Amino acid sequence: MIETKMKHQRRSFLAGAGASAALVGSAPVRPAIAQAGPYPNKPIRLVVAYPPGNSSDLVARFVAERMMPILGQAVIVDNRGGAGGTIGTEHVARQAPDGYAIGISNAGPLTIAPGLYQNLAYDPVRDFTHVAPLAIGSHLFVVHPSLPVNTIQDLIAYAKAHPGRVLYGSSGNGSTAHLAMALFAQLTGVELTHVPYRGSSAAMNDLLAGRITLASDTLVATTELVRTGRLRALGVTSKERSHFVPDIAPIAEQGVPDYDFYGWIAVMGPAGMPEPAVQKIHEAVTAVTRQPGFESRMGEMGLFPMRHTRAQLREFVQFDVARWRTVISTAGIRIEG
Repeated sequence: MIETKMKHQRRSFLAGAGASAALVGSAPVRPAIAQAGPYPNKPIRLVVAYPPGNSSDLVARFVAERMMPILGQAVIVDNRGGAGGTIGTEHVARQAPDGYAIGISNAGPLTIAPGLYQNLAYDPVRDFTHVAPLAIGSHLFVVHPSLPVNTIQDLIAYAKAHPGRVLYGSSGNGSTAHLAMALFAQLTGVELTHVPYRGSSAAMNDLLAGRITLASDTLVATTELVRTGRLRALGVTSKERSHFVPDIAPIAEQGVPDYDFYGWIAVMGPAGMPEPAVQKIHEAVTAVTRQPGFESRMGEMGLFPMRHTRAQLREFVQFDVARWRTVISTAGIRIEG
């Protein structure tokens, strides 16, 4: 169960939101590197811990293109996918902290992985410079029309009357979709059965076919299926209503007040980056997020701008790590590695 203290912390952290091979040991914390001249004086590499086409990759490419004229240097997207984002995230942690290798990260490898892997090769707080937030978004709980539920309270009642018989799918053990349901089960006391798949598309295909009856997935992946009647929406996972689906009530408004699940994307760098470089990148990213078109482009992906200071972003990461450790431990979720 998520502690009350964490609940209050989360509210304060989000108040500013406009919105594997795991190796033993930890990435070293390196001293700051003195700059040879005004930063930046050469191209910057922006590492994305996922393959091209992933939402983090799409956000990274949108931002990189618009950072270049601000910084006066090329910003090159470098995709290093694998192991749920932990390979690319570790790569960022092990780069020279000179500001020329930074990364796009999100909850999966940065704040969920520490609770899943016993020997993760990096520390999500100590081994990174938390540079700038980008975007935040929510999921949607959807069911196959054959399941006789129309609201979250219907789902709770049905699941309690049929313990373990509601099958929900996710993109894999320990995935965000898995944890969204694990958190829900812990807060409501229901027993649901997890069916892991290799990717969200496979899970969604089986949901559409009625082989499973429940899932939590991104707004982009689910809303058109709801609009065409192929799936039924039960609730938005964030406490705030989403402009993407304003007519669908949050789960928190449907009798589960502590439920709050969200995905986020931010810019990180290796620990020990020099302050001038951190400030320059933070200012460039912030300028991009305030440009005309950023909010609408994020909206197309079911996201909206995340407005945090650097200090708030670091606190947010600390909170998210503690939160997911609790959920994962309570659910008994384990991943070998």
